[in-house]
Amino acid sequence: MRYNTIINKWSILTEQCHKTFICLVSLVVMFFSAGCDDFLDVAPSSSVSIPTFIEDYENMLYPFYLKYNANPILAVMGDDVYWSKSFYNSWSGNEQFRRAYLWSDEIYDQTMSNTHWNQQYGMIYTFNKIVDEVRNVPNEAMGNLLVIEAEARAYRALTYFNLVSVYAKPYALANENDPGIPVIQKNDVTETKRERTPVREVYNFIISDLDSAIKYLPPHPTKASRYQAAGLNVIGLKAKVLYHMNEYGRALTELENFFELLATTTSRFNYSYALFNYENATPSPYDPSGLPSVYNPVADVEDVMINEYMFDPTKGSLYPGGIAVLASNHLMSLFPADGDRRKELMLSKTGTDADEPDRVIKEGHYSNTGISIPDIYLMIAECYARSNRTTEALKYLNELRENRLTPATYTELSSSDSQVILRWVLEERIKEFVATGHRWLDMRRLWNDPVGSALIEKTRTFDGKTYTLTENRLTVRIPEYVMEFNPGNRTMTLKQGGGVFLFKKE
Repeated sequence: MRYNTIINKWSILTEQCHKTFICLVSLVVMFFSAGCDDFLDVAPSSSVSIPTFIEDYENMLYPFYLKYNANPILAVMGDDVYWSKSFYNSWSGNEQFRRAYLWSDEIYDQTMSNTHWNQQYGMIYTFNKIVDEVRNVPNEAMGNLLVIEAEARAYRALTYFNLVSVYAKPYALANENDPGIPVIQKNDVTETKRERTPVREVYNFIISDLDSAIKYLPPHPTKASRYQAAGLNVIGLKAKVLYHMNEYGRALTELENFFELLATTTSRFNYSYALFNYENATPSPYDPSGLPSVYNPVADVEDVMINEYMFDPTKGSLYPGGIAVLASNHLMSLFPADGDRRKELMLSKTGTDADEPDRVIKEGHYSNTGISIPDIYLMIAECYARSNRTTEALKYLNELRENRLTPATYTELSSSDSQVILRWVLEERIKEFVATGHRWLDMRRLWNDPVGSALIEKTRTFDGKTYTLTENRLTVRIPEYVMEFNPGNRTMTLKQGGGVFLFKKE
């Protein structure tokens, strides 16, 4: 009873606080029903419970705060998908998706909402509050409080990583002072000027938060009732951040630590952290794919730090409405003629585009670029290949492939050429993470990579016109309405530079 009361009352309070916070950090009121000015005149009701006990702060960490993992437009920006004209036309009311698919300069105009931006900074508000306040809880062991703070830091790092991976230049392409995203550590409602933190400083802050979190978290999850950050998955997140910084040596160290820590436990509740053998998929009338349910991050065997599902096998297309999103020619060319169970389970043999059968991507929900066991396996395989440790690279690559191909068609890959192995790994990533947003992040990361760049399809033809992906378009511009609603806009002007919108003092 007390738990439900706390959650309900806290949700009311945080919604009000989020309104103020979002307005003050260049977010917008579109995500919320009331305007900022109105809220500023309203004092919190005495009936609203302020978090007091450690349980209150812990409850603020429930999975809602990891729900919105990645911007949904990422799923359509990768070269692994293809849109039919009928599908494109059906999305006339979602112009940002249509622009994203065509790699437009401007994805969000003045009238378009960006739920992803709003949600991410709303979550940051909550994490900041926990970090700022939880140590002050009375009559509680400091060790317990530090664990809650560490979780909040881990989730804050993940959230900033989700933002900087979209709205700033890729780390490898950014100069020291290229603008990233606003890094906000304190919920200061008097602050009206939020400038963009340089890209490298954003990544340094993310790594710092993760290092702080790892110090106090238990090595493995200890709670079966909710998703929980622990040393294991935070190490995995740190590895992924370093990986997308092209810091492959440092990433490899963390990935080796991940597997070393993974081997030290015999009980992780429902967290199995294991590859799922696709040969064991058991189709049913409700679930024709037979893949593990990923609605519950605690129960999914391959999840490490994500809270979204990739496919809904009961549907016939990537998005609602029954209109097909297709696997691109680029993706299809990577699958063997038969034997790869991903092709069978992820791609439907039916759809509204009957002239292009066997390549309809089954429906997903939001983009999901969180950490999974397949991601861990392919990251460590790539890092080993880049370190010229071919034996280790092949070990992890082949183990994943063995769980994806039918026994009759699986053959072990073998080579002493690290560049050949690297290409195999990168091709495997394209096939493994269909329409999830992973491919877009990899395209950003590999833009100038000698092997990876050759695998990027930098043009797409639609309705008789060819569209070309350029380096500037690897960065999604911060929505114009965000800039417009920035309370500091009287002392800042909107300037365009380096493919992104910049905050610039007058």
